[in-house]
Amino acid sequence: MKKFSYIALTLAILFINSNVYAAEARVSSTPFSQALQTAKSKTNFVALKSVKYDVKEKVYNITYLVKDGSVKTIKISQVNGNEVK
Repeated sequence: MKKFSYIALTLAILFINSNVYAAEARVSSTPFSQALQTAKSKTNFVALKSVKYDVKEKVYNITYLVKDGSVKTIKISQVNGNEVK
């Protein structure tokens, strides 16, 4: 009986975990490539300098070189893909 209860408990935990992962997978997010396309579509974009992902704020920090020689940084939200001010 003890063995059966352990097996039942293990199966129940696996079922609950798989449902949690499935719910998490349904949350829409902006992929990294789409965030780069947003930065490259800027009119003054010349070259990409660096890209960092901030896990806490869920934003991509993209630094790029502009036509006048300066460096500009934009933040793009992973959740909705829009630029964060």
